[in-house]
Amino acid sequence: MVYRIAWYIANFLLRILFGYRVEGAENVPETGPVILAANHLSILDPIAVGSGIRRPVVFMARSELFKMPILSWLLPRLYVIPVERGTGDLGAIKAAIRVLREGKAFGIFPSGTRGREGKVLPFKTGVAAIAARTGATVVPVGVIGSYEAWPYGRKIYLRRPIKVVFGKPIPVSEQKLDHQALDTLTQQIEAAVIALLPPKYHPDPNLAQLKV
Repeated sequence: MVYRIAWYIANFLLRILFGYRVEGAENVPETGPVILAANHLSILDPIAVGSGIRRPVVFMARSELFKMPILSWLLPRLYVIPVERGTGDLGAIKAAIRVLREGKAFGIFPSGTRGREGKVLPFKTGVAAIAARTGATVVPVGVIGSYEAWPYGRKIYLRRPIKVVFGKPIPVSEQKLDHQALDTLTQQIEAAVIALLPPKYHPDPNLAQLKV
């Protein structure tokens, strides 16, 4: 009930404040385990992605937020999972796997952090590992315009259009993958997300990031 009310409010505000649009929502399976793997450029991204489809989407958020009075009550009712940032929280990964094995939708930003210069950061292999452990379908998601609407460390800019594009599903069978296979699947997911985005968001080829 709380999630559905929040969904309608978020949709209304996104459309009024940012001219929010959605494309390809039909690419997201209506039932069964699915991973929504999206680029991450703004704090608005989880709201934009979750508002794009009718079925509830489980996200992760840093554990500090769960210690705040109102959020400690609200976040669990929005199906948010706490995660210890920078620790490779095994508990959060197990929780994500449990969510998918329950047949739910799970939203993740495989880069692990926001691209502070408006560029997609390289994806980490966690999303591929979770998909392989659960056999969940991966749907690439492109979030466009959120960086212009609310860039990292700056003020919010209203009426900057935000669009979310859901790409074609990537089927993944439940299996055990070695490091090379995980890298290959990660690259496939990353390429599928980038293909949904305008060139200005594409990764900086001069930016070397370590994938973990």
